[in-house]
Amino acid sequence: MEIIFYLFLIVLIVSIPISLHYFKKPNHNASIKDLYAEGLDMLVMGKRKKAYKNFKLIIDKDSNNIKAYLYLGRVVRDGGNPKKALEIHQSLIHRKDINNYDKVELYKNLSLDYYKMSNIDQSIHFAKKILILEKHNEWSINHLIKLCKLNDNWEDAAKYLKILFEINNHQDNTKLALYKIQQGRVLLKNNEFNLSREKFEDSFSIDENLSICYYFIGNAFADESNAIYDQAIKLDSEIEGSLEKNEQSQKLKVDAEHILAKAITMWGHFIENMPEYSWMILPTLKDALQALHRYDDIEKLLIQTGDKNQDNLDIVSHLADFYANKGDVDKALKTINKALEKNKDSLIAQLKKLKIICLKNKESSLSVQIDKLIVSLMRDQRYLKYKQSYNDQNMRWLFESNNIK
Repeated sequence: MEIIFYLFLIVLIVSIPISLHYFKKPNHNASIKDLYAEGLDMLVMGKRKKAYKNFKLIIDKDSNNIKAYLYLGRVVRDGGNPKKALEIHQSLIHRKDINNYDKVELYKNLSLDYYKMSNIDQSIHFAKKILILEKHNEWSINHLIKLCKLNDNWEDAAKYLKILFEINNHQDNTKLALYKIQQGRVLLKNNEFNLSREKFEDSFSIDENLSICYYFIGNAFADESNAIYDQAIKLDSEIEGSLEKNEQSQKLKVDAEHILAKAITMWGHFIENMPEYSWMILPTLKDALQALHRYDDIEKLLIQTGDKNQDNLDIVSHLADFYANKGDVDKALKTINKALEKNKDSLIAQLKKLKIICLKNKESSLSVQIDKLIVSLMRDQRYLKYKQSYNDQNMRWLFESNNIK
């Protein structure tokens, strides 16, 4: 028994250090490492509260752990509090112990904090600071493209897009041309008529297949014509017997007509090349031709495009409407019936037919009311949304990627 007791005692004594080795408290560094790994896992799984606790605990243990601060701020931002996230990240700006890799991550987070707070200029500022450290940082370049587009700064957006193409050794001329169109649209919005047309023409030189350029060039001419005509009208109100001002007004009106004629040519090219989008410009084009008393050209244009695109309900309906307004009611009725053969469910075509029947029956007051109803319908947001469901991906991108109207 004594031998067994002593053997047991020896085993017990030997096992104590081993037991202490396994049950002692983990060392400081291992604990932080485990917390960090677990925090990342929680972040990936979307468990923000648990991730927050882990990163906060790491910072309590090690206030020099830059990465924990970065992730803590990210968790807070993702949780819907970018202002608090910004405070966390800003606390690192003047830290001297931060390496370049962590500095890039810091600027990225600051840029995202400001972006979430809708402060685009500051978001751009910190995204640019990344490029000082890493000239070809793809995240920063992509983010800057996005931010510049939000600011309608398409010139800088195009600049960063070219850099992105260089990095990826890939050139997309169509995309560059579309960015050039957006530059022109911003200039047109600011009444920079000549400069806007230059951009639209530049985009054509980059991609000659972008027929939408005709539409925008026409709009630039039309807007300039309207601006000049408005000047003439203003002079008319100031004339009061002044022969000089009367001559100036007449000259301005002639200039406005010449410029409007250029718009008509461009719109004609647009309809010819993209007849499925004729609805975008046909009413305006008809008004412009009528303003210039070019009534025969309306019929000629609609017939030519209609012959090439017999299934295009918009073109055929406008032709029928033209005949009706001209007084050729029988021809109008024949034309609208032809349109309805293609699409009997078209509400616009049905209303136009009803209008034409009213004109045939000498019910002019009712036809006027139907015309107003058609105009209201065509301005209805649901109708526009349906019509603007562009099949052409370039058209969709142009009209959905910014706030330019």
